[in-house]
Amino acid sequence: MRAVYSEQSGDRTASEAGLPAPPRELDAPEVYGHGAIARIVHALPPIERAYSLVRFSILRPKLLSVMDLLLRDEGRILDVGCGFGLFAAYFGQTQPRRRIVGVDPNGRRVRLARQLAGDLGLSKHEFVEGDVRSAPLEGPFDAAYVLDVMHHLPYGDQPRVIERLRALLVPGGMLLVKDITTEPRFGLLFTKALDRLMVGWREPLAYRHHREWGAILSAFGFSVRMVRVPDILPYPHIVIAATKR
Repeated sequence: MRAVYSEQSGDRTASEAGLPAPPRELDAPEVYGHGAIARIVHALPPIERAYSLVRFSILRPKLLSVMDLLLRDEGRILDVGCGFGLFAAYFGQTQPRRRIVGVDPNGRRVRLARQLAGDLGLSKHEFVEGDVRSAPLEGPFDAAYVLDVMHHLPYGDQPRVIERLRALLVPGGMLLVKDITTEPRFGLLFTKALDRLMVGWREPLAYRHHREWGAILSAFGFSVRMVRVPDILPYPHIVIAATKR
């Protein structure tokens, strides 16, 4: 079969190759979402802008793009621990058919998340003040994501949160978890030191090995896929895509 595109003729049309025209959503105007990140950062007040730069330096565009491809591209999506709404704003820009509902216990952060979504024209986003363990969330959701939140919950609460999220998902719904695995040990110690710098010494930190997360999710009726994403810094990132059976 003849190649449709080549370095010499990268602008050949689908009709010239005897193929149907691709839909507009396959244009991939921002493969790595740098424009989406820039719009988010510029829309925030100075202090939150500085914080967002730290968060986006940890969850780099490459890592965000992995999660963006795994996450449903439309429908109601729950953002657990949404904070200022950084990632709701990011995923809402890369796929505008997503309707994201963020939940966070910090009322000020929820208000900022609403303002940020409004400034970026993400009118279908909603934000709820409350703890995911008890907040009045109305399902069902087509997907949910939990980005670097699970290890801030006590060990005993983590399975209960997974159970609640499963109950909120439609059959076949996607639960996307980005967290930190416990190997190599140097990477874990590096991450723990930065977490302590951010949250202090009173908040519990409860890391799990990615195989342990896989076992927990499987026990609650998810089909699980996992990938470790390398970084310039020694964060032991793990991305888990769990589909509700």
